[in-house]
Amino acid sequence: MDLSNSELGVVAYGVKTGIITSDDNIIEAIKTTIRKNPDIIRDMDIMCVTESVVAITQKNIVRLDDVTAEIAARLKLEKDSTVGVIHPILSRNRFSMLLKSIAKCVPEGKVIIQLRFPADEQGNPILTRETLKKINKKHEDVITIDEIGNDRLFHPETGMDYIQYYETIVGETGCDVEIFLANSFSHILEMQPDGIIVSNVHERNVVLESITEAGYTNAITLQDIYSNPQNGNYSEFGLLGSNLLDPVNEQLKLMPRNSDQVCEEIKKMVSDEFQRDVEVLIYGDGAYKDPESGIYELADPVSCFGCTQGIKNRNRIGVKTKYLMQKLHNEGKTKEQIEKLIEEEGLKFAEKHDKLAFSAQGTTPRKIENLVSSLADLVSGSGDENTPIVIVRGFI
Repeated sequence: MDLSNSELGVVAYGVKTGIITSDDNIIEAIKTTIRKNPDIIRDMDIMCVTESVVAITQKNIVRLDDVTAEIAARLKLEKDSTVGVIHPILSRNRFSMLLKSIAKCVPEGKVIIQLRFPADEQGNPILTRETLKKINKKHEDVITIDEIGNDRLFHPETGMDYIQYYETIVGETGCDVEIFLANSFSHILEMQPDGIIVSNVHERNVVLESITEAGYTNAITLQDIYSNPQNGNYSEFGLLGSNLLDPVNEQLKLMPRNSDQVCEEIKKMVSDEFQRDVEVLIYGDGAYKDPESGIYELADPVSCFGCTQGIKNRNRIGVKTKYLMQKLHNEGKTKEQIEKLIEEEGLKFAEKHDKLAFSAQGTTPRKIENLVSSLADLVSGSGDENTPIVIVRGFI
């Protein structure tokens, strides 16, 4: 089916590249893919590349024992120390290996895990509101595992009992473990752990500030580990967004580094090799919240890790077609007149960007890089269809 641009709006499609490994160069892999069919890319397209293949080709991979060593050194932990873990997300892929590395710091000590309730930062539930009422607990209370009793909640999507799962991970390293639920931090500070790791993603700095303002100083966030460029493998986001790569060899994949630079290099290659003027971005999790489960997809620290200057910090704003249509229809305009006037209004709006104009009512300005990253993630999907490149056309 051959449709002209005038018949289409925004189009997004995944591009298969074949397997990309740490032996590959991301620029060359993309060049090879386009060379097979240069028509997959046109001027003004946005080429979206998933963060995982960028990080893998950068060999941005760390071993669990090395993570353990860095955490222990940073917090000055001994084998018999007690370490606190505040508000980790409930995830096998995202946090289980990190928890194991933390526990391995204190094989003769103890890990205290404070879970947020009724759900973690991404909306993964840990107990129901009915259970809260049953045990007569409120948002500001501390809840022990014994108080929850038999009312343990299984994750609605994975069926996991994350309390038991995290207990097992820590217990297998030989150290003691204590898990409780709390939204404030006074209880864990009263327990006086030797070090604390703030383990949530988006509210990490707020939590760290609350802890330090209370007088506790030996605390770090996940971003503080493996974020130093002098360490060889690193990411500006540290361990944030890292995920399980090889459970047998206990390897973690970090987020990509220098992503803006990588995007500019890809853009230049496409221009030099194929004479196409495109924008490029590197995307992670889409900022999608499931309307049924309430789970927020964005477990990465950002949805866009880097992009070319042509779209960086640019908002996508425009006229609200339905408002203008009805206004002009009520004025007795024909469909042809309405279409022409809306097109003219859109061109004027693109020049002036008057966000308070009538034609803009009902539109919410958002950054292009975040919108397109979320779109790309939805196209490529968590099921991984081996389409690490997504082309978005008609967006700019």
